[in-house]
Amino acid sequence: MTDPQHGSGRREPFWQTMAGMLTAVAALITAIVGAAAFVHQIGGFGADGGQQTSTGTTATPSIAPRSAGTAGAQATPPRAAPVEGAGAGPYELLFTNNGVDLDADPPKVATGPDPSIDIYDAGTLMTSYPAWPGLAKWPRPSAPQRQDCLSLLNSFATGNSRFVKGSRYCVRTQGDLHVAAVEFVEPMSGGWKIRVTVWPGTVS
Repeated sequence: MTDPQHGSGRREPFWQTMAGMLTAVAALITAIVGAAAFVHQIGGFGADGGQQTSTGTTATPSIAPRSAGTAGAQATPPRAAPVEGAGAGPYELLFTNNGVDLDADPPKVATGPDPSIDIYDAGTLMTSYPAWPGLAKWPRPSAPQRQDCLSLLNSFATGNSRFVKGSRYCVRTQGDLHVAAVEFVEPMSGGWKIRVTVWPGTVS
């Protein structure tokens, strides 16, 4: 009967066999690859903040563009609502049949046919141009303010009205671009001297 300790020879430890050595080498390679991947994941960003790609180049982080609506809203500041105040003026102008452009800055007297005029002298009648309800006579002795004129024009606007010395009127220009207080100061050679104060209209 063969002695089990000597019949087949002494068995070598597993790690000294070929299979054991291959297993150890494979485990070592797996550990090295894992460590390299971990190091790459931690330090894989370039100095400019871009992410390192597998080829070594730097990829710039993608940033979504702002919408056109947002950019437009920031580029264009919101328009302030017209406020009550002293208005622009007063300006002293010559009121004639050629008319006055109240939308100009400052208001100007036309020297000939001009489609931009807002009021003109139609023979002792102040008349809106083009023909529309753009003026109203101010009934009080004190000069009107912007809100006074807006309220009066919303209730009693007409296309023309007879004026005399001392008459005051509220006028709004075509499209409500401006509102103005017009006072007839005195007659002059070729027309009337008027005093005008102008405020922003409802669409300014």
